[in-house]
Amino acid sequence: MAEGEIVKHKSTKNAANLCITASNSSNINNAILGENLKKITALFFDLDNTLIPTRSGDLKAVKKLSEVLENQFGLSKEESSIATLSFLKAFRRCPDNSQTSLDSWRTYLWREALPPRYKHLAEQIYPKWLQLRYRYLALSADYIQMLRRAREANFLLALITNGPSNAQWEKINKLHVSQYFDCMLVSSDLPWEKPNPQIFYAACNFLGVSPSQCAMFGDKLESDIKGGRLAGLGATFWIPLNPGEIDLNDVPHKPDFTLKQLLDLYKYFPTLNNTRNIRNNTNSTATSTSAQSNAVTTSLLTHGNNGALAVLPQYRRRGSQISHSRTISTCYSDLQRHQTHHQPLEFGQEQHDQESQDEWFNERLNQEQCRQRRGGSLPTMDYMNSEAENSSDSLFC
Repeated sequence: MAEGEIVKHKSTKNAANLCITASNSSNINNAILGENLKKITALFFDLDNTLIPTRSGDLKAVKKLSEVLENQFGLSKEESSIATLSFLKAFRRCPDNSQTSLDSWRTYLWREALPPRYKHLAEQIYPKWLQLRYRYLALSADYIQMLRRAREANFLLALITNGPSNAQWEKINKLHVSQYFDCMLVSSDLPWEKPNPQIFYAACNFLGVSPSQCAMFGDKLESDIKGGRLAGLGATFWIPLNPGEIDLNDVPHKPDFTLKQLLDLYKYFPTLNNTRNIRNNTNSTATSTSAQSNAVTTSLLTHGNNGALAVLPQYRRRGSQISHSRTISTCYSDLQRHQTHHQPLEFGQEQHDQESQDEWFNERLNQEQCRQRRGGSLPTMDYMNSEAENSSDSLFC
């Protein structure tokens, strides 16, 4: 064999060996991920644009309302289109206002969006928009079946959502989402937001599971996936709104799996396909009765140890008919006891986090005192975690 042929032969052989090595590495990684999935006992879900179509649903609602404004209220087609899109833009930018109620704030946004001679109709138009909105945000029948099957397969279910408290709980309550979950966390009710690992640890502590037993499903790389990876969850599943627009090679915290749609999770959790007879009729009836009474997860106002009213969801443990109401203070104390188990912190970092969380509790106390003087509800608002983020048109929505 000539020298040139020998070199060519060696190069081809080396390339083949590299391919085999890469293939073996991929197979090993897939095998590890497969073993991790077998350990999963709890499923964490994001709300907006994961379980409910917030962005597309809101757009459908204003488009339909544009027809209503034209046919029922006499606006021209151009006036209707401009008014509804102006409202949606303002609503996405600022969905809540801490100085007033949700209804008052949204009515104000409609009044600002309508042409001058129609501004007096804002009080009539707002409830029509609200009705249309929740028609288009409703959980699909397929998603409801998926959540029910997950419960029947004895998975623990948690909902973890970033956003202003009142706005997020309105969605949860109007869409009757709470009946499917064992634990529900809204970032504005807590000192943390996704991607902070502590909010994931809070769900783990509520459910009595370790992070490695949990899988996170969400549409945002920078909050759902990054947070799940930082918390050491067993698996992260990304459901992108705009597939192909993001190069994962440029993403530091990559998802373990990418799904075209949420229902693709059936491929990774085959036990969900055979769940009809896992529980007997007696247990199913008891669970149903419990869900309709005091075991349903709801937003609950309770007095914490520090005297401030705190918003935190009730939660229940599957297999128990006892409902547990938890204050933020109690949750905070629990996490202080557990966080060193999950992720030890350096002394300086721990002291800084402690000071930040104490500042948060003092702020909530001051807000509650203002609320009592004002005599109204307290829509807790964190604009960085609002529906504006959940509904925006950025690539990472």
